[in-house]
Amino acid sequence: MEAERFTKAGQTLTQLASSSPSAENQFYLGYYYLRSGQIDQAKAAFEKGAAADAKNQLNNVGLAGVALAKKDRAAAKTLIDNAVAATKSKNQDVLIRAGEMYTLEETNDPAEAIRLLTIADEKDKKNENAEIEMLLGDAYFLKNDGGNAISKYENALAITPNLAEANYKIGRLYLRGKNYTKAQEYFKLAIQNDPEFAPTYRAYADALANSRAYKSAAQNYELYVQKSGTTDPEQLLDVARYKFLAEDYQGAITYLDQLKGKINNPIIDRMYGWAYTALNKNNEAVESLNKFITTAPQKVIYDDYKYLGRAYGQLATPEGDSLSVINLEKAAAEDTVDNLYREIAKKYYDLKRFDKAAAYYDKTIKHDKKPQNNDYLWLGLASYQYAPRVGRDSTAAPMDSAQTAQLKQQYYLTADSAFQQMAQKIEADGKTYPLAYYYSGMANYYAYSKDPEKASEAATPIFLKFIEQTTDKKDPNDKTDYSRYQVTAYKTLAGFSIAKKDDAKAKEYFNKVLEISPNDADVKKALEGPKETPVQATKPAGKPAAKPAAKKSTAGK
Repeated sequence: MEAERFTKAGQTLTQLASSSPSAENQFYLGYYYLRSGQIDQAKAAFEKGAAADAKNQLNNVGLAGVALAKKDRAAAKTLIDNAVAATKSKNQDVLIRAGEMYTLEETNDPAEAIRLLTIADEKDKKNENAEIEMLLGDAYFLKNDGGNAISKYENALAITPNLAEANYKIGRLYLRGKNYTKAQEYFKLAIQNDPEFAPTYRAYADALANSRAYKSAAQNYELYVQKSGTTDPEQLLDVARYKFLAEDYQGAITYLDQLKGKINNPIIDRMYGWAYTALNKNNEAVESLNKFITTAPQKVIYDDYKYLGRAYGQLATPEGDSLSVINLEKAAAEDTVDNLYREIAKKYYDLKRFDKAAAYYDKTIKHDKKPQNNDYLWLGLASYQYAPRVGRDSTAAPMDSAQTAQLKQQYYLTADSAFQQMAQKIEADGKTYPLAYYYSGMANYYAYSKDPEKASEAATPIFLKFIEQTTDKKDPNDKTDYSRYQVTAYKTLAGFSIAKKDDAKAKEYFNKVLEISPNDADVKKALEGPKETPVQATKPAGKPAAKPAAKKSTAGK
């Protein structure tokens, strides 16, 4: 029973009480029922034992345990006091079991347990009874007196070296004190002492889970189930939880399937929903999570909306995308792990809703204590790509030409700021990302397209920075081909020079283009003919080079 192998204990004690129905055997059968939570059967066994031998007080102590289980402390105290008095405080077994009864239930009385067990301990003249020390340790554990509890468990180990239960219970104290490393040391000792002592595996699983070693936690909880033989639905639910945390989603579902019809706990629907989401079984996930949210609204946490939002998003339907954002938004404000604004932003970016993407990348940055480099990258790209759509986007409110021009410029300047911040963050780590300067320069070029002088003033130093970083690479691992971006940068700089009537500088920049692209027809024509019209900057591709950006900034923290 101490090893929580209740099925085996029940078989043995039932057979014993049947073949020899003595008062003592009836007590131990009742004790088994009491420890395994079968209160009515315990009462019947104790009453049968008391009737078999009125002088044997163990069964009256057992009936006190039943009273405590039913929260009738007064009746329990009367039964125990009478049993101790009837044996004149001399029967060690009565004292031990009486003390133990005060430690078994929520209505425990550790002080009374310690009083009775101390009397029993005084009768242990040769200090040979490790069980008394163990039960005293349990009583002190219930009093939150960890120091005395450990002392008593260590006393038990002095009497019975390698006692698995003692090392397990010392580990349990460290677990309660959140010293997970120390707890694990004692649990390992307990397993070495007795690999069949089941409770150790469950407590060890809890300690591992608190150290985020979820895979090992799930394995140890499964060992607990195997060695104890438990079919307790709540225990199986715990295994499913650890399976889920270990990202063994199919394993979690296997355990959850065993609970159908055996436990009325809406949490099961939550776990099905989370696991199905991870397995990309999105229709099942949506059904399970909506059922949970509907039937147990008081238990709903932000993670439920997070997984529901992800499941809807993975349906890849317009309705699913809409419901995905709604649910992710519900979770985003409270989520401190994933920054769900980033997920919403990416969804909008993938849908080419660049205005929404920009807004949510801005929220991502404001919500994160340490924004990722790529948050600035995608904010810049989303703003850069939405700017030319201002005034043409059918989903936006109508606006006049002045409003359109102002908002377009605003998006380009937001892009400029994002790219500049990204570059600074990367450079602070001793690295470079030249394309941040390229797109920053282009953003300024377009932001001030109506004012060439201002465009030149803002963009020129940025383009020169881009050219400097791409012609003198500090990172030997940077194999990016920047040539097409360099061509655009040089042509734009040449255009600025022509606008300033600096033909010599313009020619210098044009020749740089020919070094990269000797057959560039536009540049050849510009060098051969009169400079009547400034060469316009080549517009970059509609979708910028996102992959190199992610690689260079390592999608980092």
